Amino acid sequence: MLNERLKNLRLAKGLTLQQVGDVFGISRASVGSWESGTNQPDPRKLEKLSELFDTSIEYMMTGQSRGEHENPETLQNQVDFVSWNDLRNKEKNQERRKVAALHTRPSKTAFATRLVGSPSLDWSPGPIPIGSLVILEPELPLSHGCFVLAYDDLDELGLAEVNSANSKNEFVFHFPSKKSSIQINDKKKILGVLIEWRLSGKV
Repeated sequence: MLNERLKNLRLAKGLTLQQVGDVFGISRASVGSWESGTNQPDPRKLEKLSELFDTSIEYMMTGQSRGEHENPETLQNQVDFVSWNDLRNKEKNQERRKVAALHTRPSKTAFATRLVGSPSLDWSPGPIPIGSLVILEPELPLSHGCFVLAYDDLDELGLAEVNSANSKNEFVFHFPSKKSSIQINDKKKILGVLIEWRLSGKV
């Protein structure tokens, strides 16, 4: 459905309803009505939305894009998909499905997975919904405010927000779903920096 794809594309871009509304000079409620399916953007607005979301009108309307043979850029933006359970041994996986990055240009070492919740009883939802498709860059340098996929002090994998600890380029990793923070000194515990995510996506 167009309304669902509009919402997913907006969230994948990290934009609020008001930010999209500001592009058109309309209210957040008007954008919300597109995402609820109450109203639809006219052809001019669809064209502008496709530019804003870096996608095609065809994809927004049908959920399908041109074939890969017609769009070489899609092939360049594809990364390996690794299931959550295989992340510890992702180098050993021979059979790989591919996922196309919609909004970034990933490196050859980038990979995708689907975010899974923790079995811990004190687990709570984080800023990115469970089940989202996430694309990560293993070699991207850390920066304040970025998100990483990392192992915590209990050796459980989770999404953590990176915060600067001091002026010595040291970082504290806050795991929002566990309400805990740790300092990670072993780089092997960090699988990659989050560069893109979306609520849904075929794999």
